[in-house]
Amino acid sequence: MSSSPITIKGYVTVLPRDVDPRQASVAIIQDNEEYRVLPRGAGVDLDDEVNVPVEATGLLEESDGIKYLVVRGYNVLEDDDWLEE
Repeated sequence: MSSSPITIKGYVTVLPRDVDPRQASVAIIQDNEEYRVLPRGAGVDLDDEVNVPVEATGLLEESDGIKYLVVRGYNVLEDDDWLEE
C-alpha cells in the first residue's frame, strides 16, 4: 500500500467502533469524501475535535476503496470561509 502527502479541510465526524478494521474512530469529511483517521500520531488528538472544522496534513493511504489518513498535523479552523473556495 503506497501513501501520498495530502492536505484536506473538513469536519471531524465519529465512526462507529466496529465499522473499521484498522481501528479508525473518527473521519474527516471533505466534499462528501470520507477520510478515516488512523489512530496514531496527531490523529489520536482528533478524537477530541468532533464536529469541528479542521485542516489536516498527512499521508493518504487507500485500501479496498477506503481512504485512510495518517495525520502529521492539523489546525482547527476558526470559521468556515473555506467552504466557499
